[in-house]
Amino acid sequence: MQGNGQRGLVDFLVESDPPNRRYTMIEFKNIQIDYLDLRGDSRADKAEQLVAMSWPQILKLRIIRSNYHPNTIEEWLEGQIHEQLRSYVTSPTVRAESIGKNFRAYAVVIIGSRHILIREMDNNGEWKGDSRLVGRDERIVKGVVL
Repeated sequence: MQGNGQRGLVDFLVESDPPNRRYTMIEFKNIQIDYLDLRGDSRADKAEQLVAMSWPQILKLRIIRSNYHPNTIEEWLEGQIHEQLRSYVTSPTVRAESIGKNFRAYAVVIIGSRHILIREMDNNGEWKGDSRLVGRDERIVKGVVL
C-alpha cells in the first residue's frame, strides 16, 4: 500500500529470518539510450558518448521523446523516483512488516544499458548517503564529485 492509499508494488522485496532479520526493497527503473539527449547516427555512437561521460554530466543529461519523464535524469531521480519509493517505504504495510528488522530501500536506475545508478533511502523516505554509479570510483554527495 502506498502512502496515498493506493495499492502499489515494489519491484523486488527480500525478507530474511533471524539472525539477520533483513527487509530490503528495490525499485528498478530504466531509461533507454534513444530517450537520452546524445548525438550520433547510431546507438553505438551514443553508447560511446554515454560511457565517456562523468557522473555530473550523466545527471544533467536531458531525457527526450518522453511524456512521462522530467527534463533531466537528476530531476527524474529527485522527483518521480524519489516520490514513488518514498510512498512504498512510508506505507502502513511496509512500516508494519519491517518493524524490528534491518531495513533497506534502494532505487536502481539503468541508464542506457551502460550505467547503473544506485540510491539508498532510509525508513523515513529520505535519501540516505551517496548515490553512485556501479563499477565506478566516482561517488557524489550533494552535487560534489568525490
